[in-house]
Amino acid sequence: MRIVASGRRRLPEIVAEALDHCDAAQLRGGASRAARMAIARVGLVDCRVDAALAALGSGRTGDGPARAALRRLVEQLDSSGSRSAHQTARACAALWSALDADPRVAAAVATHEAHAVLGDWEPLIELWTWRSSLRGAML
Repeated sequence: MRIVASGRRRLPEIVAEALDHCDAAQLRGGASRAARMAIARVGLVDCRVDAALAALGSGRTGDGPARAALRRLVEQLDSSGSRSAHQTARACAALWSALDADPRVAAAVATHEAHAVLGDWEPLIELWTWRSSLRGAML
């Protein structure tokens, strides 16, 4: 599998191409789904995550209180030094990224962070190739 750079992040070429074929709503939805996959994998339950998911669901993206609270949680978890905390931090970082104001950045970085948690590109490839195929079906 060839990996291509997406900003500073690296994504499989098939994912990068799929992102190119998604509209803003598909990018945002895919970023949300990738983050949710990572959160589910680590079993994360936290009111800050709930607030961020609510913000994302209602379209409140970009900088704001929910995103700032997530950033603090990521930093707290990263500083602990344990592997499980690092995985949880990556799941939080996926959600933090999904809240980025730019849907393309949100999608690419949330996917990259989700991969760090999942350890497998296949579910993310499936997520993005399915999403990008919807656009062609709707045209």
